[in-house]
Amino acid sequence: MSLEADVLVAGAGFAGLRAAVAAAVSGRGLRVIVLAPHDGPGGSSFAGHAGSLGVLAPADDEERAVILERALDIAHPGTADPALVRLLLEQGEARLRELEQWGVPLATGPGGARLRRAACFLPEMAVAAVIPDCAAAHAALMRVAVAAGVEVLPGFTLAALGVEGGPPGSALCLDQAGTVLPVRARSVVLAVGGPASLFTGDVSGLARTDAGQTGAGLGLARDCGARTGNASFLQFLWYEGGHPFAFLPERAHELEVAGTDGVPAALPRELRDHVAGRATHAPWGWGLPDAALDAHLLARMTPAGVVPVRYHGEREPRLLSLMAHAGNGGALIDGDGRTSVPGLFACGECATGMHGANRIGGAMVLAAQVFGHRAGVAAALHARSALLPPPPTAPDAAERQSSRHPLRLREAMQRHCLPGIPGEALQAARPGDATPTGPERQRQELELFVERLKALMLLPVVDLLDRARVLSALTVAEHRLRRLRAECAPVAVA
Repeated sequence: MSLEADVLVAGAGFAGLRAAVAAAVSGRGLRVIVLAPHDGPGGSSFAGHAGSLGVLAPADDEERAVILERALDIAHPGTADPALVRLLLEQGEARLRELEQWGVPLATGPGGARLRRAACFLPEMAVAAVIPDCAAAHAALMRVAVAAGVEVLPGFTLAALGVEGGPPGSALCLDQAGTVLPVRARSVVLAVGGPASLFTGDVSGLARTDAGQTGAGLGLARDCGARTGNASFLQFLWYEGGHPFAFLPERAHELEVAGTDGVPAALPRELRDHVAGRATHAPWGWGLPDAALDAHLLARMTPAGVVPVRYHGEREPRLLSLMAHAGNGGALIDGDGRTSVPGLFACGECATGMHGANRIGGAMVLAAQVFGHRAGVAAALHARSALLPPPPTAPDAAERQSSRHPLRLREAMQRHCLPGIPGEALQAARPGDATPTGPERQRQELELFVERLKALMLLPVVDLLDRARVLSALTVAEHRLRRLRAECAPVAVA
């Protein structure tokens, strides 16, 4: 058995379904197939534990100008393309109105006006609308896709692109039983999500274990030659149990963190002022001054992966875990979702350039709509003139491959690819420990980790999907390593 499509969409999250609808509508008569790892809502957007979702929704040009400036400002130390950010803001409202027409309503307040709230990294303006029911939104998008003629294949997972050096549409996928099937497509839209599921602490895993997150997006793009960027810039959030931890500025002087002896100690005075800034955004702020507070907490993480904190007077500690939520990196795209490889398009967490290291709250959901739509239209146009590639050679038909995570990548990624070194302060407090500290220590450990990942790629026992996961992990680790080497360089010169 094999699959043939004019446009193959990998992933059934917000971005994938939007791309599939656009391809089917604009490319009427083309066969559009969606590979959906399971039959429910997929993608990190649909896996949110709260059931609702914020989406950036500027009301006028003045708000769009402010958002543009802030988005580019917080992109450092990553990179963002101003043209893509402008495109996102200019076309976002049209895509949101389409969602409403398709039965995905945005929450309203008194008088029926669209409800809006402040967004992460932009607390001074209420520019984020609310999708109140993610499950209902997924059902509505699925109905629209099916009505447009899209074929959705639940239980099918993309495992490889550009097989045997062919074009992206020469691909392999896994069916529900783990059987490897060859796929032929004229165009491919990559929308399988980001690398968060490669970490032990994965927000989508709090709500469900079958959220369809393979963590293979970066690896799939890189394996067929697509240029990537911002790979190590994920959103990391502090969680207390199953909920985000709220930093309370009014109680900053009461916040205590367990020290090297396990005894709670008040935050250093120089960090208390950062609590107010930290309260304005849920994710770790890459390159921002208040990241010093996060680094202080991470350095005191215990071997169990938690940081004991409390507000003065509380008897029991609050155990905080650092969780990966969504990636800001991916394949570098143009305004139509094209990657550097002809025939391969990307959107959602598989694409980057419309944001850098940090992104304003709700921007990813809007990007999934804007660039998912544009990628779908462009993929359909490409399919009109592209040849169907020859069928790739699949492994033995009797071979079964897992769509889960059998490799122990997550523990290693949690150790080596967080923004700092977990438990560094506790390690440094051990008598006789003369190992390097800070960026230099993490650089040395990351270099070893990168070499192990490269060796793992060469093992014949690593199956298709795991190979893509390992390559995703390698892409994140190498990007992180390049940044650490740049940080360590001035020290070496001195």
